[in-house]
Amino acid sequence: MRVAATDATVTDPTSREVRDAQISSLTGMRGFAALMVVLVHTAGKTEYPWLGVHGYGPIALFVLSGFLLYRPFGRWIMGWAPRPSLPGFAIRRVLRIFPAYWVTLHVWYFIYPKAVPDTFGEWIRDLTLVNTLQFFELTVGLEQAWSMGVELTWYLALPILAIVLHGVVPRVPERHRLKAHVGILVAIFPVSVAYLAWAHQQDVWDSAGMWLPRYLICFAFGALIGLMMDAERAGATDITRGRKIMTDPWLLPMLALVFAAVAISEWSGPVSFTKLTLTQEYVRDGAGLGLAGTLLIISVFSGPGAPLVRLLSSRVMQATGRWSYGIYLWHLPVITILAEDVTFQEGPQGLFFRLLWLLPIAYLLGAMSYAWVETPAMQWAKHLSKPYDGTAKTGGRRRSDIGPVVSEAPEMRDAVASEAPYSPDQSPSVDAAAPRDDSRGGPGAVQ
Repeated sequence: MRVAATDATVTDPTSREVRDAQISSLTGMRGFAALMVVLVHTAGKTEYPWLGVHGYGPIALFVLSGFLLYRPFGRWIMGWAPRPSLPGFAIRRVLRIFPAYWVTLHVWYFIYPKAVPDTFGEWIRDLTLVNTLQFFELTVGLEQAWSMGVELTWYLALPILAIVLHGVVPRVPERHRLKAHVGILVAIFPVSVAYLAWAHQQDVWDSAGMWLPRYLICFAFGALIGLMMDAERAGATDITRGRKIMTDPWLLPMLALVFAAVAISEWSGPVSFTKLTLTQEYVRDGAGLGLAGTLLIISVFSGPGAPLVRLLSSRVMQATGRWSYGIYLWHLPVITILAEDVTFQEGPQGLFFRLLWLLPIAYLLGAMSYAWVETPAMQWAKHLSKPYDGTAKTGGRRRSDIGPVVSEAPEMRDAVASEAPYSPDQSPSVDAAAPRDDSRGGPGAVQ
């Protein structure tokens, strides 16, 4: 009977078991992205820089951010839910990203004098993440903050995008509304492709390849998956046929392995911090996006029994996911200190002992950040804000018609501790742990 019940829940996207599995696997996916960043940045200090999937970490986090943050706006655009509260959105985003970053930044100033800014203006740029617009102005030891700048600009762009789409999509006949919405999100893809080509060819803005337009495709892809998930729950589409593929226990995991193999192949360029060709950047970004998108689809559509969902839902991955923002913030400072103060052997022993030092310290600092900074900040954000505008109307179907679509959004957002703004490894092409060195040659070099 237990098997039969489990099989039934796989086909019921509104069941509690399915929704709990989605939240757990998304949390684990965040943890996996953070660990991949740690591995890439640690291996980069050894003779094994090829370890890890370069480019995957930040891209995965951008895809997750698009999925989690777009959903309330997407439901409003489609008329399935009230309008999200823009003040509430801003408060939650600010209190999610900045408190832990500010604590890390100032503790790092105290520990590492080389990171202290020379002027008040530089400190303000560090504090507000404006420094992320130029990679070579990033704080020493916190170069991974470039991706936090991308995330922050996504927070600014998302409400504007939603307001524009709300002015367009509802004007389309209802039977074509979902197709129009999907089409607009897909139309964002070539924008990122064209922007990367432009950024790669010009020399005026040497960090343009690290800005939001390059990664809009990642956020849009995550948003697209979230939209289809909510459309199914609202009864606006039927993806039963697709579920036969998505619930196959091995098909999508094998596809994920293919994307990972491409990402670590010579087609995606050298793993050292050198400038990539445009083709190599396309391959690396495409493989990272394919891997992240496949894992996201598995997490939200494959069901609780899928092997990869069970792995991502394990205790270790859950803890890693909860602490992932702190791990992400602290791993490069720890790597920097270890590189200066500890002598490691060459060969596999050196890599092993680097990780043996790094992981416990990074996990401890990540847990402390989560317990003492992030959780109080998130609780404060809940107290100060509300997820939806109480005066807004859904504008379409009645809320009772769409079941858990509305009620589940804050649940999933909060449980995944959402969308932490960070990058783990490089999404663009920036694996960011490298020292500042103009010889890397611009944005393509910051892998």
